[in-house]
Amino acid sequence: MKNKQKVAVLLDVARAYDRDILAGITTFNKIHDKFIFFFFSPKYVHSGTQANAINRVIDWKPDGILTREIDDFELLLNLDIPLIIFPHTNLYKDKINSWGNNKGIGKTAADYFIAKGYKHYAFLGFKDFQWSIERQEGYTEELSKSGYKVNTFIFDNTQLLWERLPARLTEWVETLQRPCAIFAATDELNMHLLNAIDQTESRVPDDFSILGVDNDEMLCDMASPTLSSIDQNAEETGFEAASALSKWIEHGEKPVGNIIAEPGAVITRGSTSALAIDDEQVRAALHYITNTAPSRDISVDDVVNVTTLSRRILEKRFQSLIKSSVLEEIKKVRIQRIKFLLENSELTIQQIADELNFRNFDNITRYFKQYAGINPKDYRNRFK
Repeated sequence: MKNKQKVAVLLDVARAYDRDILAGITTFNKIHDKFIFFFFSPKYVHSGTQANAINRVIDWKPDGILTREIDDFELLLNLDIPLIIFPHTNLYKDKINSWGNNKGIGKTAADYFIAKGYKHYAFLGFKDFQWSIERQEGYTEELSKSGYKVNTFIFDNTQLLWERLPARLTEWVETLQRPCAIFAATDELNMHLLNAIDQTESRVPDDFSILGVDNDEMLCDMASPTLSSIDQNAEETGFEAASALSKWIEHGEKPVGNIIAEPGAVITRGSTSALAIDDEQVRAALHYITNTAPSRDISVDDVVNVTTLSRRILEKRFQSLIKSSVLEEIKKVRIQRIKFLLENSELTIQQIADELNFRNFDNITRYFKQYAGINPKDYRNRFK
């Protein structure tokens, strides 16, 4: 029987992001069969709090640790074993952190809303949490390139109780110009935001279009309307962290830097289903693109034909209202559909090509790589 690596996985599985991280770690171990896991006993076995939890981990003598910042976790930092941290707040200097490209997440949110024609923007985030600050920066920086300003509400959890946040948010949303696109740093914040908007005369998504992060399916689907969210590719992140830890334990190959996860797709639900565009011709064109491009290889002329405008005039209006071209919007929708199928289906790339009405395998590969910077096969492998 081969010796397995003793790995302590200390995550906050009450959150969807951590559960997805754990799913990625589990997938790695199913494939490679490297780990024996440490886990705490159920509360019905040892009731009360997990007393001396960190000491119990240390006494188990793990070969490596994947951890959140649980109580007293600082004691783990002095251990001379491979350790990868999933920080709640800030990066840990001289340690290996698993972190997201948070500026990229903010940029994704900005691009998504710009394409819907919004002129008024807002951000809801946390004070002193580095990942929230970075998401805010990515969002505001991308919007500033198009000349837009962002109204912000920053929740200071040291000064305001979580359950009192909706009342403050109600006051805030009353000050926002409408229709307004609001990007929140997490899905949890948007649950409070929905409650706050519900106390006003406003509606989601007609007056406020709201987008979060984490794609917590339970939260997003229980909300009314359902919440749109940016997926963080957390399963991929968990897989990569497990792989890096295993190599570190087995071969002494410490990662050369932090493990950075790129943002995934925007999962569109009811909270962002409106278009903030007064121009009926552009709105009709975008509606046609959104509903047709995922399954048909439509051309710019096809889009022009659903309007009463010339191609030149329609292109000018697209540039004026959403800072994009007709062809670019077609590509965005089709690339988004390809990514979704690569991530969530067992369809072969040829079958995906057939689904989207591409002529052959080479066409979809070239099309996808030109826009996404990676070929479809390699993109899919990131999720295995």
